[in-house]
Formats: sequence, C-alpha cells, structure tokens
Amino acid sequence: MSKISEIEALKRKEKYLEVINSFALILFDAQSIEEIVWSVTKHAMAKLNYYDCVIYLYNKDENKLIQYAAFGPKNPQKEEIKDPIKLSPGEGIVGQVFSSGKGEYVNDTSKDPRYVVDDERRYSEITVPLTYNDEVVGVIDSEHPEKNFFTDQDFDLLTTVAAMVSTKIAQAKANEELLNYQENLEALVEEKTSKLKAQNREKELLMKEMHHRVKNNMQIMISLLNLQMNTTEDEEKYKHLREFQDRIRSMAIIHERLYLEDDFNHITIDAYFHELVESLFASIGLKEGIKLKQKIAPIQLHLDYAIPLGLILNEMMTNTLKHAFEDLDGAEISIELNQKEDHQLEFLYSDNGKGFDPTINHTASFGSELIDILVDQIDGKMSRNTLEGVRYRINFSTQKSF
Repeated sequence: MSKISEIEALKRKEKYLEVINSFALILFDAQSIEEIVWSVTKHAMAKLNYYDCVIYLYNKDENKLIQYAAFGPKNPQKEEIKDPIKLSPGEGIVGQVFSSGKGEYVNDTSKDPRYVVDDERRYSEITVPLTYNDEVVGVIDSEHPEKNFFTDQDFDLLTTVAAMVSTKIAQAKANEELLNYQENLEALVEEKTSKLKAQNREKELLMKEMHHRVKNNMQIMISLLNLQMNTTEDEEKYKHLREFQDRIRSMAIIHERLYLEDDFNHITIDAYFHELVESLFASIGLKEGIKLKQKIAPIQLHLDYAIPLGLILNEMMTNTLKHAFEDLDGAEISIELNQKEDHQLEFLYSDNGKGFDPTINHTASFGSELIDILVDQIDGKMSRNTLEGVRYRINFSTQKSF
C-alpha cells in the first residue's frame, strides 16, 4: 500500500470513529424510544450527508413495519412524517431485510423488483436491521436519487449504528415496561390493602421491587459496557471492560434470584453458583473441553455472604479460564461448598492448570488482591497453593453480624 493510500485509510478510519462516537453521545442522552429514533435520523443526515433517513419499527399487533421517524423529504415539519407507510414483513427491500435479519444496499433500484416507491423513486437504497438478542425489532433505511451512491463504508457505519440503536431501544422498552409494572403494582397494592396485612405486604413488595430495579440497572450498565467494548480497538481496555462487566453480572444474577425468592435476605447458593458458572463460560467463550465438577450444598445463604462469595468465585474462575490452560486436553475445574457444622462453611476451588508464582507480578494480581479483600470481608480463613494448578480453601462462619 502506498503512503497516500495509507493516509487515506487512516483518514477514513478517523472519520468512522468520529461518527460512531457522535452517535454514542446522542444515544447516551436519549431516554424514550421517540427521542432515540428521531435523534438518530436527524443525526444521520448531519453526520453522514444522506439524502434521507427513515426508521421503521415493528408493530406486533398489526404485524407491520411502520415508519416511526424520518429526516429529509418525508419530514417536512418537526418530528412529523408525511404520509407514513406500513409494510408487511417480506414486503419490499425493507420488509425482506426485516425478515432475513441481513442488511444490504442496492445500487440501482430500477433493476430490483422488490423496490417500493414511497414519496418518489430514488435509485440507491441502504437498509440495515435493528436486532437485539437475535430478534429484529425494526429497520434503518436510507435512499438517494443517484445510482451507486452507497459504499461498503456506509454499510459498515450504519450496521454499527444499528447495533447501538437496537440496544438503546431495548433499554427504553425495559424502562417503559418497568414503569408500567410499577403503576400496575401500586394499583394492586392499593386494591388489596384492606384484605391483607398491609404493612407486611407493602414491605414485601417494596423489597421485591428494589431487587428488580437493582438488577435492571445493572443490566443497563452491562449493556452500556457492551457499547463501549464494541467501539474500542484497544485489547487491554476491552479485557478490563469485560472483567468489570462480569463482576457486575455476578451481582446482577443475585438480585435476579432474590426477586424469585420468598426470603429477600437469603439466596439458594447452589442454584446461584450454577447460573454464575454458566454466565462466566458464556462471557469468556470457553467451555468445550473443560471438565467441571460442582458439589455445592443446597443451603440458603445470607446476602452478606452470597455477594462476596459469588465475587470470589467470579475472580477465581475468570483467572482460570484466562490464564490456567495452555490447551484444554484434560482441563478440569472443581468447585465445592460444604457445611461442616452449624454456621461453619468450607469453600474449595481448584484447577489443574499451570498455576502461578504469587511472588512474581502476574496478570491476575488485581484479581488475587480482590479475593483477599473479599475473604477478609466475611472474616474467612484462606489457604492456597498456586504453583501446580491452583487450590483454594476458605473457611468461614455465617454467625457474623454485619
């Protein structure tokens, strides 16, 4: 590649990052679905110099894709759409992209029989699906009067923007559902107050709602970290963001399980550990080939012990999955939690990886320091051997008053 070509490539990359960053900023401030889609369509015109931009959202009740926001000829007045159209899934380029979940751009719509004329015929069209958790919720579409207007760079940019918009729309929907749920819940409490012991019922509902909100807020934090991870090319920064995300997720799982428990101060520890382990495997993307042994006593553990113990397991297992195995032939992880006597518990963790020398500065140093802090938090006693694989033993009593 010539020097001029390299400079041009760097300029395109710089422009790409600038546009993505600007979209991230406007999405961060937008809260409702209406704010999100109108901000994006307007911003697409300003930053991408498109002739128009239209966002369709899928309405399940009507089974139609409906023009929800637009900027350009379809938007003669502020936040209004001139003659909004509705498309069935599979109808036109927009409907087909929605059905397939795969974006595309067309260089000459006059040669494409799928093209649906809206306000007037245009000869270039780019369409990208809005997808969240493998479900297509809508489409971003732009047309241009010139043939061959859109490029691969436009497609990559719009695909990245669509991923950001999809996550933000999902968050907005979750917030709307939470508000609706809260309103319905308050109405239900008011209706049954005269029939039930009002004080106990209100306390139960409030505690349940608190854990539900905490979990939802943590999910929002996880989603925002996902946005940041998807826009960084720094591998070290990406690694630290994912570790932080896993720590938040380990606590979010607790609040999700507490929402299902009858006792909001205690959690069924074996179910929590199984879910946390599966979450870590999914996050790091490493499971096949590793033999996992779990022997967890089915006990109810107070939240003050469950949260630190979950974070301890998170750090130990993260260090194992990232650093322990040079190959997975014979790889094994063992996790145990045993009740020795009344209020006396023993937590055992081991792997048969390469281990590490704790006297040497190594990549898992922060995780090891965090484990020590968390063990102190529960007044535990820990022994460990890390030179040939790792073996941790933590003994603690659940009689401590926090």
